[in-house]
This record gives sequence, C-alpha cells and structure tokens, in this order.
Amino acid sequence: MPTSPTRRMAVLAVGAACAAVLACGAFAATGRLTVAGAAALAAAAVTLAALAVLAALVRGLTGQLTRVERRLRQHLEAGDARTTAALRGLRSDVTTLVRRTATIEAQTRALEQGRRIDFRQAEALTELRALLSPRAPMPASRGWAASPDVLLALAEQVLRRRPKLVVECGSGASSVWLGYAVERAGEGRVVALEHDERYADLTRDLVTAHGLDAVVEVRTAPLRPWPSPDAAHPGDAGDADASGDSGEPGELWYDTEVLADLTGIGLLFVDGPPGRGGPLARYPAGPELLARCGPDAMIVLDDTIREAERTISDRWLTEYPDLHRTEHPYEKGAHIFTRHPA
Repeated sequence: MPTSPTRRMAVLAVGAACAAVLACGAFAATGRLTVAGAAALAAAAVTLAALAVLAALVRGLTGQLTRVERRLRQHLEAGDARTTAALRGLRSDVTTLVRRTATIEAQTRALEQGRRIDFRQAEALTELRALLSPRAPMPASRGWAASPDVLLALAEQVLRRRPKLVVECGSGASSVWLGYAVERAGEGRVVALEHDERYADLTRDLVTAHGLDAVVEVRTAPLRPWPSPDAAHPGDAGDADASGDSGEPGELWYDTEVLADLTGIGLLFVDGPPGRGGPLARYPAGPELLARCGPDAMIVLDDTIREAERTISDRWLTEYPDLHRTEHPYEKGAHIFTRHPA
C-alpha cells in the first residue's frame, strides 16, 4: 500500500533521530564525547526529528484542508449554480402564473360583463314583448340584428311621438317590432330599405306572418355608387368608386329612386347598409334623409360602439348645426339626434 509524503517524511525523521542517538552513544563510548554531551546531542536530534514530524503533519493537514476547501468551494459553486437555475426556473414559473392569473381575471371580468349584458337584453326583450304582444314567433335579436334594448327604446318613442312615417335603413326583426309599435300607436307606417332582394323577401314573409302588411313596407333598394349632393364633399360623383375600395365615405348606398315619396319622416332608424358599401357606408343617410325629416323628427344611429359609426355621428353633428345629439349605452351603442328648437 503506498504511503503518503507526510508519512514517509515522518519515518525518515524518526530514522534520522535514531541514527543520531546511536552515533552519540558510540562517540560517548569511545570517549570522544562526554555522556552528558552525547545525551544533549541525542535529545536535540530527537527534538529535531519531532519537529520534522510535526512539520510534515502540518503540511499534510494543510494539504488536506486545501483539498477540503477546494471540494467545498466546488460543491458550493455547484450548489449556487443549481440554486440560480432553480431560482430562474421559479421566476419563470411565477411570471407564467401571473400572466395566467391576469388572463383568468380578464376572462372572468368579460364573463361577468357578458352576464350583465345578457341580463339587460333579456329584461329588455321581456318588456318589449309585454309592450307589443307579438302575434307570432319572433326571430332572434342581437348579433347582426338590432338588440332588444334599442328596439325597446324605438318602440317607446313611436308610442310617445306617434310619427306618421318611420323609415328604417335595413330590415328584419326590427321592421316587425316597429310595425307593432306603429300599429299600437294607431297611426303611421314603416318603410324599410333593404339592399338584398333575398333578405327583403324574408322580411316581407315575416311581416305577413305577423299580419303587419298594412303598416310595414319593405322596399328593395340595391346599393349604388352614391353621388354626394355637394360636389366638393368627399365621396362625390367624381370620387365615387363602385368597387367600394376608394375609402371615401358613403361610396355605395341605397338606390335613391326609392326615396321619392318619403317626406315628413318622424323617426329615422339608421341600421344599414352593411360596411361592405364603404368604411362610412351609413353616412349618406344624413345628406339624403335629414332633409326629408320633419322638424320634430328623431334620428337613431345604431352600432356606435364602432369607430366608423362614431365618425359618421361626429360628421353629421358638424355638418348639420341644428342637430342635438345624445349618446346611449345600449349593447351596441346608439346616438340619438333631434333638432334644436327654431
């Protein structure tokens, strides 16, 4: 078994001490040294040997401590690396958890908001049915169709104002609800403008099913390039693009030939045409129909949660100073216009 350097050094030191003692004894025996001198030299040799052994032991312990320190440092460094990696992973997990929590909170708020909206719409639909008592099943509202809250507001205004003529841009279930309101008011009629022939036929069938043919008329009015009455206004005949891609307001709008007999409008509900007619497809309702409205008319612009409809509303307000606007937080938003008293 190999010996360590420290052990070999200790053995050599002890051997040297023993040799020195034997030498001192030999010198004393021959008379070259006194016994006392030989003893002193022997003691010195043993002491030196002991010191050599101690020095070797100290060097050995120092080496061992150095190795232990090195190993300990390596373990600590490895531990630090593992700890750092663990902390980094924990930080990543916490970040992910925070993001997921924020997402869940946002989804929860959205669900809660949706629940409140659903409740309000169900409540409005219940009131609308109680107010007008439809004689046949009604198609679903919301989605592309007008929401119950704005329909209820329209019905209440018809009953309060009793307009002789209600004009709707667009058609569908709203045409039937407006027909019931006019019927209950005891006077007036509803004219709905519809660009899609197939959808116009569906609305006519719905009107017939509810027995409202006497008060509701659905007119087919295909979308046509709209020439602005003001040639300097963006969207005039020179700027209109039948493809609907030029980006000017009101590029495509209802065929104006169907408007000839529409005068004295008491309630105007702007819920069409669809946006594919242009980014501000509903804008022409102002220039084309406001002049056909009576002095006490009410104009309702639906879907004002959308930027395009808000832009249209702002332009009407700027271009027709006699208009007064109120904004209503219906499901899809609505801006209601009336004329300032003369």
